[in-house]
Amino acid sequence: MTTSYISSLSLWNTPRSASARLQGEIADATQEIAGGRYADVGLTLGAQVSRSLSLRQSAAEIAALKDSNSLTAFRLSMSQNVLQQLQKSADAQFANLTALPVAKRVATMAASANDTLASLTNLLNSSASGQALFAGINTGAGPIRDGAVADAQAAAAKAFVDTFNFAPSDPRAATLTAADVKKFLETTIAGQFTDAAWSKTWSQASTTAVTSQISLGETVTTSVSANETAFRQLAEAAIVSGLGLTGLSADAQTVVSDRATSLLSKASAGLVSIQADLGRSQSRITDANTRLDAQTNLIKTDISRLEAVDPTEAQARLSAARTQLQMSYSLTAQLQELSLLKYVS
Repeated sequence: MTTSYISSLSLWNTPRSASARLQGEIADATQEIAGGRYADVGLTLGAQVSRSLSLRQSAAEIAALKDSNSLTAFRLSMSQNVLQQLQKSADAQFANLTALPVAKRVATMAASANDTLASLTNLLNSSASGQALFAGINTGAGPIRDGAVADAQAAAAKAFVDTFNFAPSDPRAATLTAADVKKFLETTIAGQFTDAAWSKTWSQASTTAVTSQISLGETVTTSVSANETAFRQLAEAAIVSGLGLTGLSADAQTVVSDRATSLLSKASAGLVSIQADLGRSQSRITDANTRLDAQTNLIKTDISRLEAVDPTEAQARLSAARTQLQMSYSLTAQLQELSLLKYVS
């Protein structure tokens, strides 16, 4: 015959250990109801936890791409605004000049040249989030050099003197033929706006444009360099205007105004083309974001299948654990009231 002994210590500790376990179950169930996923994903999923981690890593990569696309879209929008301003300015100058009598065009051009150059410089040095918009991959520096306008104006004036042996304001300028002036503008001055000359005098921008990854397997060009031909044509038109060639003959002045308006027209067309290119990049970002959203939804669905908790089942576990915990507390209270003194007469 075997006799079993149940000590008062065993009776005392049993509800205490059950209480700790039930409190853990209550905490887990509460967390699962609030978060909608298992409290301990690794413990619950076991070997499948690697699949869950992989899905969450993919979701994080997509979220990072969406954030990057948002910044890129903002930069593109800012760039488009600048390009539109430059195009409107070029179109307005062209319209104003062609509406004037030929005899008044050169003087009008000279009067507005400095303002035009200042505006062009400021717009090309625009930045967003601390990065230059028109510097290509050299985003840490403003694309137009300090003092570039003054240096270019001085170089153009010197070229005139070197070519004709007198300054533009000299009365002898009236003796220059239209052919002389045309050759000077289309060779000497135009030569100051070649790629090499532009980089030396005007620009410290990189010709290489910024490319951005917009989806898991797609990149697009997302910037414009200040070295683009359209910008150089705007600057050249302003430099030609600023030479102050009002002392030329009527025929020679016609050559000057025709050269300036031709440059403005070409620059405007070039700016439209650049805007179209950036517009295609903007469209591709929008399409990429749509695809990324769809991928995110699929990943979330897969994660939910692995990690999601049935709220009804979790609520039932929570209620059961709370009931058992209350019973444990009640039993503990009853045990505390037990005393041999009550049974000793």
